[in-house]
Amino acid sequence: MRVFFKFFGFIFVATSMMSATAMADDNPIAFEADKVQVNQEDGSMFATGNVVLKQAGKTLRADEVTYSKPNDRAVARGNVVMTLPDGTRHKAIVMEVDNEFTHIVAETLSTKFADGTSMKSKNGEQTVGDKAVFKSARFTPCKCDFENGETPIWDLRTTSTVRSEKTNTISHNNVRMHVLNIPVGYFPYLAHPDWTVRRRSGFLTPSFAISSDLGFTGSIPYYKVIDDTRDIEFTPYRYQYRGTAVKTRYRQKWDNSDLNVAIYTASVETYKKNREAVGAIDGLFTSTLGDDWKLRARLNRASQDTFMRRYNFDDSTSLKSEIVAERIKSERYYLVEANDIQTLQTKSALANEPSLLPNIYYEEVKAGFRKNQVLRTEIQAFQLDNDQGYDMSRWNGTAQITEDFPMTYGIASYDANIIGSFYNLHSQPSTATTKTGNLTAVNPIISLGYRLPLATSILDRLVVIEPQAKLVHVAGEDNTDKIPNRDAADYRIDEANLFLLNRYQGKDYILPGSRMDVGVSAITQDAVLGEISGFAGVSRRLSSQRTTGLSINSDDIYSDYVASASIDPPGAYKVTWSGRLSSHDFKLNESKTTITGNVGVTNWSLDHNQLNKAYFASSSDDREELTASANRSFDNGWNVSATQIWDLSYGTTKQEKTSASLGYGAGTFAVSKTRGGEKSATLIWNGGVQDCITVTVNYKHDPTKDRDIKTVDELNFTVSFKHLGALSQSQIANSINSK
Repeated sequence: MRVFFKFFGFIFVATSMMSATAMADDNPIAFEADKVQVNQEDGSMFATGNVVLKQAGKTLRADEVTYSKPNDRAVARGNVVMTLPDGTRHKAIVMEVDNEFTHIVAETLSTKFADGTSMKSKNGEQTVGDKAVFKSARFTPCKCDFENGETPIWDLRTTSTVRSEKTNTISHNNVRMHVLNIPVGYFPYLAHPDWTVRRRSGFLTPSFAISSDLGFTGSIPYYKVIDDTRDIEFTPYRYQYRGTAVKTRYRQKWDNSDLNVAIYTASVETYKKNREAVGAIDGLFTSTLGDDWKLRARLNRASQDTFMRRYNFDDSTSLKSEIVAERIKSERYYLVEANDIQTLQTKSALANEPSLLPNIYYEEVKAGFRKNQVLRTEIQAFQLDNDQGYDMSRWNGTAQITEDFPMTYGIASYDANIIGSFYNLHSQPSTATTKTGNLTAVNPIISLGYRLPLATSILDRLVVIEPQAKLVHVAGEDNTDKIPNRDAADYRIDEANLFLLNRYQGKDYILPGSRMDVGVSAITQDAVLGEISGFAGVSRRLSSQRTTGLSINSDDIYSDYVASASIDPPGAYKVTWSGRLSSHDFKLNESKTTITGNVGVTNWSLDHNQLNKAYFASSSDDREELTASANRSFDNGWNVSATQIWDLSYGTTKQEKTSASLGYGAGTFAVSKTRGGEKSATLIWNGGVQDCITVTVNYKHDPTKDRDIKTVDELNFTVSFKHLGALSQSQIANSINSK
């Protein structure tokens, strides 16, 4: 070993120096030791006491090191630790290395690889860049103190284990698998990718399910890497009572595009026959085109309306296929889209399966002619078919100008726009009161506003108050009883839209007339109650007829009162509330209350939602729900949580859902009971802090029926061991050949 010889010769001459650095032609070696002896006859050397050798990112530490020049090898003894550049650490009683540290032979070897995977063996041999062979080995990916005897959740005990750096594969011979030190299985041979592998062809984790409807179901996915940008996965299912199915997933990536397609094919029992050939597709394509155009295309369709839910492929009750292209610039937004919805519920006369073919939208917002002036332009055109019996086309445009005027006291503003729409109503349900044919609507809207931010002292507290008012006039003809309201039915009046020109979302519901919107917001800070804020507002109708289609009394000239409040004390709890009250009798028509807090390390929350009267008369109402939840984490890794939901609708109190969970690490155990008799329990354990196993057990009792969807009791069981998710014949062959 020429480098060692030169270096130790230097040490022999300068005996007063106890550490130095030598340089080979290509690789520097740093050497330190408390004591060094050199044999002048054969060049052999013996170093003792805190010996450290470093070369090319590799470090060897030992109590003593003997170097034999004829063999060009060094033998380290006593507390030997070698660390490699990738973070791998070898510990041994005795270790022999060559002059470049590339060939290592060790006895009583303990290895911890870069990702935390551990290996113990009677002896081992590694050729860096080629392979490592471990005899009488124990292997575990569990993150535990394996070197000092801590029991892993699971480990493999083998007569020999080989890690090939060329194929990134770990192969085991004569394998005994232990879980918590208990033997659970034997394999003559087992191979799997090492931690450096991101994707590899092979079988994935199997899963098993037992269902009162489907019987025993087993599935073992097979994953195939086609090349660096493509892969495919096949998952066959064999239902004990109902037939077979295959899910095929294909993925491909380009520089600016991605494709992900899932195809379902099956021969299973349906409401039509004992074995029916059915299929479905869910394909998503995304891409960036030209100058910042984002394209998203999805094809989601099924040949039969219930098999996707019955055979646990998709819980959705409708499938949406669409193509969307959008572009966002600093002042402009472009949108072109088309979509079609397929319902997966039993068909009815007014089954909602709308098709939007197409929708074209453009919006531009830019600075106006004055400093605080803003101009906005909006254009839209669409064709809507089969929307609960309605077929219609709509073209509309909006031009808007806004401007603020800072004043000595307060800020004045104006806001004006004009909305022009053309409708062609092709057809409608027989119960509709609207008209078919063509309809043109033009609605100019103008408003004058004023707000006055004030800072004052109340009870020795600084309070910021901002009253504001806006006078709005909507001109044009009232068409609310002629145009079907397809885009504002879910409207809720609140502080966010109280001061908008056209308060109702969309363009179908525009109510002419004059109104005055007023409101006041306030915020303050208190040493005990923390930050306190609130808002209250109302809208007064000055002209026009009674608001058509809304849930208010005929003599009301005021909208519902809208309000919100928040109290956020330091560290204790937080209360937020928002709602609306009838201006006729002050009855609470809608509210949402949330209280959150903590007691020590226990976090808890209460949520109450109530809807006594929807804003639109045609919408459903009288819904009320209360949810209580709490969770706590412990220092030893355990956590516990619980949730209770009560249905308070229609003046009754019904326990709707109860759930509780107990978990270790990121694992959880949960049990739930839901309204209508549905029950479920879930156990998910991922090995806690050792992070090397995932166990999933699901139980479900679902009384829901929909034609051929039956009441079911189902148990699903999956166990996944870290690194053991892939196995293939080619990789087994490669591992054997690499020995």
